[in-house]
Amino acid sequence: MRLNLQRLKGYAPLCFIATGILCWQWTAPYAAILPWIIASMLFFAVLNLSPRQALPRPKHFLLYLLQLGLGASLYALLSLWNREIALSLGMCFLAPAATAAGAMTSLMNGDTGFATGYTLLTHGLLCLVAPLLLPLLQAEGAEVPFWELSGQIALLVGKMVLLPIALAWLIRGIMHWRGKTPQPQRKLTYWLWLSSLIFILGKAVSFVVEEGKIGGGLLIASFAVGFIACAVQFTLGRWLASRIGVEEVSCRQALGQKNTALTLWLCISFLHPLVAPGIAGYIAWQNFFLTYYMSRSVQAKS
Repeated sequence: MRLNLQRLKGYAPLCFIATGILCWQWTAPYAAILPWIIASMLFFAVLNLSPRQALPRPKHFLLYLLQLGLGASLYALLSLWNREIALSLGMCFLAPAATAAGAMTSLMNGDTGFATGYTLLTHGLLCLVAPLLLPLLQAEGAEVPFWELSGQIALLVGKMVLLPIALAWLIRGIMHWRGKTPQPQRKLTYWLWLSSLIFILGKAVSFVVEEGKIGGGLLIASFAVGFIACAVQFTLGRWLASRIGVEEVSCRQALGQKNTALTLWLCISFLHPLVAPGIAGYIAWQNFFLTYYMSRSVQAKS
């Protein structure tokens, strides 16, 4: 009976994905709680991790350079056809690692420290890279002051990344001082992730419906580049892992799992409307990839 329950657990994400897509009218208005769900996932993942384990490593910088270089190359190639679609693809590569990447890596028994360290590094670098790039890429007539944009990004990063990590390490330190050890909360993290799927996909569907004035062909193309970016980065992470000496799950999640909430906000706020559906598409494709890998992980454990 336990084996059957484990198998059913592997298919649970598909049910939550379907709920998010079909019930978007009811779930999208509550998407504001997403940052707190994601922050909670990160909190429980980091609670069992020492600060030393999450420090940036040389291989983090190598991955980041590969990520940006590949994104820039594909952007330059696709911009020969359509600049907005190319920018949609490029933003999928510029997106930092998801705040939930460490939590998901923990659920699949990967190197949580590597994934969390990459999350911290990519968010920090985004605060420097985005203010330099976005003014060059945004639509004509739109001007966003450097420090205003950097400050807005830093505020979101602080709420979704730095605050839960600092709180987790504070509680971890207090527990160690009292001679106790934090226990992994993988089941709770797993259900938090499932609940996030409903709101993420509800918000994505809501955005696409609101932008229905965009031509169908271009909308499909924008979604397609979201799939291309997602497939390339998940595959690249898995392929690179053994070649650069990094644990496979953490490398795959670090490259493939993105902070789409932050990236979608950047697109909606500062770029052409056609850029955003690619990120919305990435949200859906990313969660299908995560569902596949989670199902494999659950089946392997059972």
